[in-house]
Amino acid sequence: MILQIKLEFMSNPIVRLENLVHIYQGVTLTRYENELGSQKQIINSRNLEQIYISGELSTSQLDSSNLSKYRLQTDDVVITIRGTPLKASLVTDEVKGSLPHQNLAVLRVKVENLNPIFLAVLMRSKWLEKQISTLYSQSIGTQLLKISQLRELEIPLPSLDRQNQLAQLFLAAEQYTQITLEILEQRNRLTQIALCQILEGVQ
Repeated sequence: MILQIKLEFMSNPIVRLENLVHIYQGVTLTRYENELGSQKQIINSRNLEQIYISGELSTSQLDSSNLSKYRLQTDDVVITIRGTPLKASLVTDEVKGSLPHQNLAVLRVKVENLNPIFLAVLMRSKWLEKQISTLYSQSIGTQLLKISQLRELEIPLPSLDRQNQLAQLFLAAEQYTQITLEILEQRNRLTQIALCQILEGVQ
């Protein structure tokens, strides 16, 4: 099954990313900082560990008069453009309206034949990381992926049915991984409790 998907993936049409999504870079916070402004939630790279944006969001006091163009919408794909490995996550209803940090870029799907979950899966894949490894430029010792390079990036575009299948496959694998990690963490806590009890009993 996996081999079949891989072979079909390789034979799919190749499309430039700019033909599929609107792309923009996140907010340069220092440009909008204002003590009289309002508190705004900020998405950072640490919030992109899972397929859906997660974790506690930071806040900044900003002048919001010119920030509407940066506000995130549900199903936007947010990716890192500084450092590796490449991270990508989807915006949920819970975090829509928040602002992406300047070290991030936003991909907003503009065509009907592209599943945002598939796009996020593709953008965080080892396959894509290998494809773009030569595109990074150096900026004060940090790897930087330019917005212009993102626009010119060419990606495979399977049928929508296949995209949905791959998206569900990834979501199932991520859920299994998360459950496994939670079980291991719980076992570790129980082990630590047992160890403390034994050591206290020795004393």
